[in-house]
Amino acid sequence: MDLDLTFLDDAPAIETRAEITPRMIRADLRREVLTMTKREALGDLMKQKPPIGSATHAISNGRYDFWTWVPTLLDFIGHADEFYGTTWTLNRDNCKDMFRLYDEGRLKTIGFLTGTYFKRRESAVYATLMTGIQDRGQRYVCLENHAKVVLLANHASGDYLVVEGSANFTANPRIEQYCIVNDRTVYDFQRAWIEEALGAA
Repeated sequence: MDLDLTFLDDAPAIETRAEITPRMIRADLRREVLTMTKREALGDLMKQKPPIGSATHAISNGRYDFWTWVPTLLDFIGHADEFYGTTWTLNRDNCKDMFRLYDEGRLKTIGFLTGTYFKRRESAVYATLMTGIQDRGQRYVCLENHAKVVLLANHASGDYLVVEGSANFTANPRIEQYCIVNDRTVYDFQRAWIEEALGAA
């Protein structure tokens, strides 16, 4: 990446080139291994998709985080015609993974809510989220939100998955609780208030 830096004292611009360092490569590999480890831990717990009409409760000890449910459940249903996510805050890796899943066609639509804390505290990730949402023509609203919900619908298979939990879409090395439901009525209930929030912008 070329960076053009111009200083206020009218000095000539200085061009620098950011180089990929071994440290950056190691950090990327660590993140990749951590992601795979989280997926494996959740896969040990959730060996099949929740049957339609069922509810499953889970307690995690930090071996996986809330976002890990999204790719794991997509592996069972193939793709989501609708994806809704609500969180107080999220990290860059999960933000990038959401856009990767969209670009691969595994998430057909995105409706996303965060809290205002996220915009203030994680301004760089907020900018990444805003740019990615706008570039893809999807929907996002930042408001006084603290709810943590994931909705994944595959209309053809009849799967309407709802994950409700205590964790944000960040790394959570602590005890968190989840409820995973495959039920159209619960899905529609959660979808209705999220749509109302998305429409209020």
